[in-house]
Amino acid sequence: MEWDELDLETVTPRQVRQYLRDKYVIVASNRGPVEFRRDPDGNIRPYRGAGGVVTAMSTALTATEAVWISAARTREDAVVAGAAPGRRLHMPPEKPRYWVKFVIPGREDFHQYYNVISNSLLWPLQHYLFDIIRRPSVDEKVYEAWNNGYRKINRLFAEEIVKEIRSTDKKPLVFLQDYHLFLCAAYIRRREPEVLIHHFTHCPWVQPDYLRFLPQPMRRELLQGMLANDVLGFHTHHYVNNFLQCCREAEAVRASVDTKRRAVRLGDRETLVRHYPISIDHEALEKTAARPEVLHNRERLRSLAAGRKLVVRVDRVEPSKNILRGLQAYELFLRRNPQWHERVVFANFLYPSRLDLPLYRDLKREIEELAHFINREFGTLEWEPVYLEIEDNYMRSVAALREFDVLLVNPVIDGMNLVSKEGAVLNTRDGVIILSVGAGAYLELKEGVLPVNPLDVAETAQAIRKALEMGEKKRRAMARAAREAVRVNTSFKWFVQQMRALRQVERMREEALRRPGDFPALPRYERLT
Repeated sequence: MEWDELDLETVTPRQVRQYLRDKYVIVASNRGPVEFRRDPDGNIRPYRGAGGVVTAMSTALTATEAVWISAARTREDAVVAGAAPGRRLHMPPEKPRYWVKFVIPGREDFHQYYNVISNSLLWPLQHYLFDIIRRPSVDEKVYEAWNNGYRKINRLFAEEIVKEIRSTDKKPLVFLQDYHLFLCAAYIRRREPEVLIHHFTHCPWVQPDYLRFLPQPMRRELLQGMLANDVLGFHTHHYVNNFLQCCREAEAVRASVDTKRRAVRLGDRETLVRHYPISIDHEALEKTAARPEVLHNRERLRSLAAGRKLVVRVDRVEPSKNILRGLQAYELFLRRNPQWHERVVFANFLYPSRLDLPLYRDLKREIEELAHFINREFGTLEWEPVYLEIEDNYMRSVAALREFDVLLVNPVIDGMNLVSKEGAVLNTRDGVIILSVGAGAYLELKEGVLPVNPLDVAETAQAIRKALEMGEKKRRAMARAAREAVRVNTSFKWFVQQMRALRQVERMREEALRRPGDFPALPRYERLT
């Protein structure tokens, strides 16, 4: 049986390893699966990389002997990489399965690529979060950062990938990740025109009218870079449709779009556009939840709640997560429902994020101020209604997802949102998940969650009360529905779908070689002039 005919429900890591015996998997992302920092004693220690990309890819690659290329983000990353043979580290340390390799960009180059372009221009663009009145202003500094930062680091990644491609006799399969590397495939393609490349976008993809806020030269280069891939992956069918719509815009790229086949042709290259929702590794997550550090944090949480109901949020401190409106909704809930005073605690376990940027520092300060205000307004000697921790602590987050009575996940918009899926699988208390309709995960989980409009603070306050007062039978049924919706999908299956898509491209190429000139008929496309 051909690889792309295997049943996704029954495919095993062994079958994947068998298929990959003559393949070489190369993954590239800005943030890798490990980050090195100094502990309080001055020793360099590895820490798990944060974010959904790391969560999904780390578990997916356990079936491969892949290399994962990422940027050195700390001084310690550069030190460890410099001391490693070939700048390669075997990961994870406790049971090595794949290699990590760091690219080491210049400090100013990385600032322009990461802070000025990726996080201040592309990220808010893809999340519909431009402050149209004030930000961004695309001035000479932004163009300079695009030319000398974003392009430069994408080339640096491409160079390392090309080195890996040329280091092996196996067939390379390249998997690029997210908005940091939109241009990378074009640079790889110039030097390795036949290599199979897949790019997955972990954030939403916007509609054409919003993409037009990006200056035309950048928009053209971005779309050309993406269409240098063989396959583009998105979380949802909606994002696929948005991308296809953007490719119909003749002013940026002169592309032809086949909506039925979900394919785009630019010049003589065809790119398939697919959707597969990212998910989690249930078994690995359960093993993590059984670790002593998690058990210790669970005991700490029970002590914190002191018999009260526990509302939890686990998020990074970033604008799209909508943390301020979550706190505002909780404040409104307390104001409207005095009977719940001293009976509930809202524990916010947050990760610091992008503190080099003023916007993120201001957001962190506003969150701290609002939490303090709520405690001052409603708290008593015996009760602090809001508990806030902002630190990088994964074991604490897993414990919180085990223990919540209510989990608040109200992003303005999210590509997927794995916290909602992790909470559905991990929770032991038939906890209720309040989930924004702007999260990509909502379409999968909608039968097992309470939906909220992320901008509607009053509706969210009502949802908090409804979740806390929900009967045991209803809670159990909703928790089961959410858990089962997540269990039908895994990060392993998500990765297998991408490999199958590349195999489809490979077979199309093989057939084209057997029948020269046999390409999909152009009339099937919407041709633009």
